[in-house]
Amino acid sequence: MSGSLDHPNFSIVDDFLDEQAWTALWSDFQFTELLPVTRTLGAWKLDDGVPLGGQEIVLPRQQQPKQPEPSPLEQLVAAILSKPDQHRELIGDNWDRISARPYVYPQGTGLSWHVDDHELYAGAFIYYAHPHWNAHWGGELLVAESDPETEQEHGELPIMAHRFETEPYSERLLDMGCGNFIMPKPNRLVLLAGAPHMVARINPAAGAAVRASVAGFFLRQPDPQGGSDV
Repeated sequence: MSGSLDHPNFSIVDDFLDEQAWTALWSDFQFTELLPVTRTLGAWKLDDGVPLGGQEIVLPRQQQPKQPEPSPLEQLVAAILSKPDQHRELIGDNWDRISARPYVYPQGTGLSWHVDDHELYAGAFIYYAHPHWNAHWGGELLVAESDPETEQEHGELPIMAHRFETEPYSERLLDMGCGNFIMPKPNRLVLLAGAPHMVARINPAAGAAVRASVAGFFLRQPDPQGGSDV
């Protein structure tokens, strides 16, 4: 598949960056500092392996990078901001900043099921920077189909399962029972509206290849009543 795909829970845009910007971003992955992602905070569980993460940037919605030569990461954010029609319907307009952080998933790593915090994030994006991927290597983005009847009966699914006690969260996901998968196709941008999702584990068949992605959030405007902000 190439081009674009719209779904109530996500949108896909293929061939998002031009060749020069994509190559520059992939080259940046070779040299940027990458540190192990903590497994004691966030959605990662102890059996998700040790993904690597780089420095996060946050840019205002209406402001382009100030440097005369923006970094490849800033160029990606600028490209997303320059095409509002691609995300306005799914994400909405209730946000004023956008974040971006590079991630590397080697074989044996993944990200457990979770829901992004709706109070903080209007939506999210994932961009796949690696130059090649094989469907047998894993790393798919799995997105659950929400069930309005189940949500009405049990309430919205919590942001994430407890660190060790995961059975109640699992039962709710099993009640949902189905969903969609999105291949980590190179130069693909995925926009997420907030449905439960996870990153499937990278298989041993990947060898030394890594799932190199940039993930970020459309950050909501501060609550005028003094609510949470990031």
